[in-house]
Amino acid sequence: MVGWIILGVFLALILLILLIPVGVDLGNDGGRFHLSAKVGPVLVQLFPRREKKPKEPKQNKKKKKKKPEEPQEEEEPAPKKKRSLPFNRDELLELVRVVLRGIGKFGRAWRVDRFLLHYIAAGYDPYDVAMTYGWVNAALSSLAQPCSRAFRVKDCSVWTDVDFAADRTFLELGLALTINLWRIFGVVNSILFGALKILIRSKRRQKKEAKAMKKAQKAAEAAPDTEKKETENIQEEERMAANG
Repeated sequence: MVGWIILGVFLALILLILLIPVGVDLGNDGGRFHLSAKVGPVLVQLFPRREKKPKEPKQNKKKKKKKPEEPQEEEEPAPKKKRSLPFNRDELLELVRVVLRGIGKFGRAWRVDRFLLHYIAAGYDPYDVAMTYGWVNAALSSLAQPCSRAFRVKDCSVWTDVDFAADRTFLELGLALTINLWRIFGVVNSILFGALKILIRSKRRQKKEAKAMKKAQKAAEAAPDTEKKETENIQEEERMAANG
């Protein structure tokens, strides 16, 4: 009974760990870039790094004099053997397809908790400002539909504007992505199982090719003996015909 309780608690802990959301939170606010890692509700600031308190200077200790080391003879590195890939072209193409399918599932597994993009085009040349503003809007409109399909967006704030009086472009960016650990394991497992199937097929193909090569080599080695016997038989027949 106690063993079943321990097993149940252990499985419950694993389930809770797999349900923990992890992710990143990055952005550009007022010209300052910030990056944080998210583990559940906790944010761990990665950049900019917090300033550490200066350590007290340690007292200088007497340095021991080191004996001069004797020069050692340099050994020449052994030539590396070239290793050939275990996959042929078709298997490599299939492997790439498996990885791309897994990455596609991985993209949908991410959840966008917050996406913020505020852009104001500005500058000295009104023509360049207008062209840049049009290009940014065209890019955003073309990327909106693919991104909405690839990601689950919870909160989104996007707007653009133009200011011919200002001399500097304004950009405010924010992005918060989270994903559950069980989704990561699911995507990785799908890629690994697909790659493992291709690897097993490749090993079987290599064994068949090695057997065929051995048979060909044996046939090539046995060929001179058979030719020798045939020539000896022909010569014997010619001798018997000549002797009558």
